[in-house]
Amino acid sequence: MIISPKKSFIKSNLLYNMADIHSHILPGLDDGTSTFNEAVESLRWLKSNGINRMYLTPHIMTEYFKNSKIYILEQFDIFKMKLRNSGIEDIPELKIGAEYMLEPAFEKHKNEELLSYANRHVLVETSYITPPVGFISILEKLMEDGYSIVLAHPERNVYMDMRDYKYLSAEGVLFQLNFLSLTKAYGRHTKEVAIRLLNDGLYKYTGSDFHRLAHHESYYLSKSLTKKQTIALQCLIENNEELW
Repeated sequence: MIISPKKSFIKSNLLYNMADIHSHILPGLDDGTSTFNEAVESLRWLKSNGINRMYLTPHIMTEYFKNSKIYILEQFDIFKMKLRNSGIEDIPELKIGAEYMLEPAFEKHKNEELLSYANRHVLVETSYITPPVGFISILEKLMEDGYSIVLAHPERNVYMDMRDYKYLSAEGVLFQLNFLSLTKAYGRHTKEVAIRLLNDGLYKYTGSDFHRLAHHESYYLSKSLTKKQTIALQCLIENNEELW
């Protein structure tokens, strides 16, 4: 029996011309990059490894109280102007979005209209430990308002089991895989859940959830992907184009 060697995300060529839909690279807004120079270094590294388009999706949650739609748009404009003034062009094409924590403060943000992909798809997350009060009702109301829900990294939610994943998927919630979950970036349990969800075809999109180069670089180079996983990931990456 011949066992096919595993490949890394970079060596698999999966990232070539990819549109990454989840990152925290807009500097100084959350737990992602802190400075302009750090953001530029990260973007240049990603571009050099094939990623040509990126959504910057800062957290909108109580912990980062300044972050609102208006503030994030202002900071994105400032960032783009600084890139132009610095003559920096060797980075991916950028668009702005947000990752919304489903918590009581979410209602306030929803009233100001949500930052979304293609004016319809909204990226949301929950606590890893417990769902928000009225979780299903929140999702239903979002869909009634015309939004398509993209649930970020569901494989990391320890309160969910396969029945929960299948129920939400059947209700129309779209799952976004943190593709580094297929490595040991978030621990063994998260990796096992991610592999199961990928094998069962429950993911729709994928993204890096990029925060800091120092953390992510080694995992992009980790030889973790089987041929079957590479094929499945390619389908998710192609789906990302719907959001661009």
